[in-house]
Amino acid sequence: MNRILALIKMDLSITFGLSAIRHKIRNRNDMIQMIILGIALLSLIPAYLMMVSGLSRIYYAYLNIGQKSMFLLTGILACQVIILFLGILYVMSKYYFSNDLNILVPLPLKPKEIIGAKFISLLIYEYITTLPLLLPFIIIYGVNENANILYWIYSIIILVFLPVIPLSISSIIVMLFMKYTNIRGKKDLLRTIGYIALIIVMIAFQLKMQNLAQRAIDNEDFLYKIITDSTILVRSLGIVFPPSMWAALSLSNLTSISGFLYILLFVIASIAVFYIMLFLSDRVFFQGLIGNLEVSTSGRKARVKSSDFQRQSPSCIAIAMKEVRVLLRTPVYLMNSIGGVVLMPVLMVISFFIEGEESLSMIKMLLETNQRIVNLIGVGFIVVLGFLNSVCCTTFSREGKNMWIQRVLPVSTKDQIIGRILSSMFVQVIGIMVLYGSMAYIRVLTLEGALIIAVLGLLGSIPVGELGMIIDAYRPLLNWDNPQKAMKQNLNVIICMGIGGLYVFGAGFLIYKLMDTVDLLVIYGIAAAIFIVSSLILYKPLEKIIEMRFNSLE
Repeated sequence: MNRILALIKMDLSITFGLSAIRHKIRNRNDMIQMIILGIALLSLIPAYLMMVSGLSRIYYAYLNIGQKSMFLLTGILACQVIILFLGILYVMSKYYFSNDLNILVPLPLKPKEIIGAKFISLLIYEYITTLPLLLPFIIIYGVNENANILYWIYSIIILVFLPVIPLSISSIIVMLFMKYTNIRGKKDLLRTIGYIALIIVMIAFQLKMQNLAQRAIDNEDFLYKIITDSTILVRSLGIVFPPSMWAALSLSNLTSISGFLYILLFVIASIAVFYIMLFLSDRVFFQGLIGNLEVSTSGRKARVKSSDFQRQSPSCIAIAMKEVRVLLRTPVYLMNSIGGVVLMPVLMVISFFIEGEESLSMIKMLLETNQRIVNLIGVGFIVVLGFLNSVCCTTFSREGKNMWIQRVLPVSTKDQIIGRILSSMFVQVIGIMVLYGSMAYIRVLTLEGALIIAVLGLLGSIPVGELGMIIDAYRPLLNWDNPQKAMKQNLNVIICMGIGGLYVFGAGFLIYKLMDTVDLLVIYGIAAAIFIVSSLILYKPLEKIIEMRFNSLE
């Protein structure tokens, strides 16, 4: 027990940077960044209050149809599903790619002790991120129902155990996945393909379950059931994730023994799934980890040709290839860059497939009559992916403590910029291909549209990528203990999304105003001119900031 507590204390200190807080307070630059972050968080308060106000209206909407317990399910289910899917990224990064594994693995520690400590750190992180989302649901329901002390006790129990089941399931999925894809020489390729396929299958399963629940709702006698049963919606939609249903029903049935039984079932299921996860970790964790900590060599004698030393690539291409390999080999980077680009169009197709031919026909009819709108939306979609994929806005942060290597390389700043932009273009091309497939499935893709989307989409991705690089070169996040922090917990990503969103909105608003007065071909030309001029304007400050950053490295 003492070893586990020591591991938890150490992991919490690393995860939340507790040991570095005192240093940051004394450091003027770090203190300024903390103040800016605090101001940014305070600026979100009005939007948060608006969200809470909107939730109050949703509560009354459910109350008016006699299904107020559905309000609780909405909040609980949303939080648990978010934890389940995002937890896969967090778990993979924390369990398999954190820097402390090289120290922990050789120690006389059991896998379940290492996993247990890391799980607690993730659990606390989930409390911090999910409490602001779930608390409004619980408070609004409790205040409007004049809930007694038992309601608040049950609520605290639910808040404590809420992340346990989805995070444990994510841990089990990741550990089994890492074990069975740890094949010598092929593990990177298998994990790249398998991880994307895993996410698609899980989301498709959730959509299918929701579709089945919706069909149950559309039943002819469903209106009668709503009137006679105040929990029919919860039980119909709770099939998507039963633990959420148990938690919601425990709070809505406080006055009966069923409420106690539901909360008991929720707690027992949480503890049981947690122990199953620890049991499996003792048997599969190290088997999936070995491939990440060791470098295996082939039994065959290596063959080195003289031509291998003569082949040369342009510096910008070498930088681009290095960036692409890092993205492909690190699952956290993969899912935050290529994974998101692939998933968005694929999920759109899956939703149409599940909804049926009727929904597809309506969308097709609407889009066929507005082909030019379809092309411009496609261009906008690709440009938006340019800052959502986080490739450029974390390009220097991903270097971490090895950033100094970029300074000593015989590579010019121009080649650094071009190479990193090209790596972003690689991701964008994948997004374009997937978008083509989705549009072809909906039958709204034309040859002209494909050409316009590719050309303008890639042109528009360049200035957005340069904006991201300016932000990341100015304030790179170089001190991280696992790759998750470089992309998912990097404030540069949020800043880039905000500035990139303003850029896309401004360009889109101008094009929208010109649509009724200017020919379509002229609009395409104006869009291309905006993207090209923006790229040229942003290049010079980007070059100066990168040179300044490299010169400041020790």
